Amino acid sequence: MMRLVSLAGAFRALVVVGSVLALSSCIDAAAKRTTHWDEYYARTNTPRAHVQVVPPEGTTLPMAELIAEYVVSHLQREKISAAVGDGKASDGQYFILTGLAEENLTDPHIRYHHVLRWVLTNANGQVISTYSHGVEGTDQEWQFGDPRLLSAIGFGTAGPIAKMILAETKATVPIDPLRRGLLVEQVSGLNDENSAHLTRAVADALRTSDVFVTGDPRQASFRLAGHVDVARADDGFDDISIVWRVLTMDGRELGNAVQENRLPWGAVEGRWTELAPSVAKAAAVGVEHVFGTRAGPPPGAPERARGEPPRIVLPGEPGRAPPPPQ
Repeated sequence: MMRLVSLAGAFRALVVVGSVLALSSCIDAAAKRTTHWDEYYARTNTPRAHVQVVPPEGTTLPMAELIAEYVVSHLQREKISAAVGDGKASDGQYFILTGLAEENLTDPHIRYHHVLRWVLTNANGQVISTYSHGVEGTDQEWQFGDPRLLSAIGFGTAGPIAKMILAETKATVPIDPLRRGLLVEQVSGLNDENSAHLTRAVADALRTSDVFVTGDPRQASFRLAGHVDVARADDGFDDISIVWRVLTMDGRELGNAVQENRLPWGAVEGRWTELAPSVAKAAAVGVEHVFGTRAGPPPGAPERARGEPPRIVLPGEPGRAPPPPQ
């Protein structure tokens, strides 16, 4: 089982009994409360400026409107608030993007049949910057508004324009906490050899999840401390618990993830080398959930998963594993 505890939310633990170390999590209503990192994700997902995209001149009105709509869509993916507009100046802190579509009818050395020349201004009409985008595609694709052509226009325009806007507004992109440096400390509670195996396995699992793991305290913003406890229980079983604590460099705890189970006496003795990769894989998921995130799309993206960690089943004694989940 895995139990996750953050500053403002928790996962309720379930007891898993068997000779297989099963690591899982159960999410209750508390898990849906805000976490320590919600403010960070809110900043990342908040549009940093607003752009009014005017349908470009030099082409048919339907095509111009389609181009504007695709540019708006791709600007929104860049976390820039955008909408199709008429370009009329008014009060407010926002930008206006106007454009002109030109056909290349004379120069055979230019591979683009059409060029879009964009002008970015502020709400008062002051020119901020200009950008020209060569459109690859046939005349037929242009005339019929081919979706792939329009998507290429949106993508090719939104990136440079977004950079111009961010530079103009001096907006900064928050750093993903999982990329700020995590120092994995030696796991305690095991002998030196087993501790080294588990520590190395956890660091490798976190790196696989694109966490910036470092051995240099000068490059780290957080520390990961792990402790293994094996306690003799009744009826021939051991209670095994592994606690992973995420700390600031000055020792303040941000949250923790707990893996625990009840196994037959001595079931893990001499097996830590074998078990370490599976234990570490599940631990990495738990550590990421302490930060309110896990591997996947960029932080703040709507599709970024924040759900239940997967169940991880470690090797057990033949014939004694619990039945598969129904």
